[in-house]
Amino acid sequence: MSKVLIVGAGALGQVFGAWLAAAGAQVSYLVRPGREGWEGASLYRLRWGRAPVSERIVPYEVISEPPRVRWDMVWLCVDSPALRGEWTNALRAVTGTATVVTIGQDSGDLRTLARVWPQEQIVQVTPTLLAYQAPLEREVPGPGVAYWVPPGSATGVTGARAPQVVAALRAGGVRARRVTRAGTGELTAARMIPYIAELESSGWRLPASSRGLRRAAAAVREAVAVVSAQYGLRASLAVPSWVVGLGLRVLPWLLPFDLRRYLETHFTKVSVQTRMMLDGWIAEGAARALPVGGLSAVRDRLPA
Repeated sequence: MSKVLIVGAGALGQVFGAWLAAAGAQVSYLVRPGREGWEGASLYRLRWGRAPVSERIVPYEVISEPPRVRWDMVWLCVDSPALRGEWTNALRAVTGTATVVTIGQDSGDLRTLARVWPQEQIVQVTPTLLAYQAPLEREVPGPGVAYWVPPGSATGVTGARAPQVVAALRAGGVRARRVTRAGTGELTAARMIPYIAELESSGWRLPASSRGLRRAAAAVREAVAVVSAQYGLRASLAVPSWVVGLGLRVLPWLLPFDLRRYLETHFTKVSVQTRMMLDGWIAEGAARALPVGGLSAVRDRLPA
């Protein structure tokens, strides 16, 4: 039986933990001091037009100090700003040769982790699911974590040890695939975060104004260009702002949860990460003599 340590018992950490436990892993959680009494939670897999499927995550152990044991995998299910903390050095001292999995998609995350762990140990997972502390309204029967996996989507996994992580996720019933080209997760963030920032600036109104969507689209083009230059990728075409606007009008009718409340709840919680990503693209773009005016316009509209 493989031994997995998950850092962070937030919504994504709980869902990934449940999937890995379903694959037969012994899943423990590393939490902040004071949360050692956490005994698990109810999970609800959302489905459109049907009742959610109830599940349960029961951790093998919940600790605030990781013991020096042989871990097979360590999942860092925390936001990008948290990865900059000194705690990663202490974790490195007790995790040995474990595969280190990060869900971070900031352009500096992998560089940050590579200063702590050897590059060959690090695997990046790009989640395709949406997960949150429920209920937002009455979409689930009780408190817990609700999550929705878009039909046909597959979790992308990048890194030298990607096959190990892909196999573990598939054993837990998750669609997962290896992605050989680095930068895929960062491109996903570059295509999304400027729109999230614009929605935050507008008070999370759906649909956003056409002017705001055009402003965000310009920032997306610049962010994609920056990430493509970083990873040596061919800059792909951005989705036109009118398509995003149409999606924001239609999606609330198609999703099994309140999209506006989800966006406000989740991205307010990780607002520091949003700003860090925008600042990172602006700094990297300026250093590469790439246009960053659109990114700066979106960033300047965000409240402090």
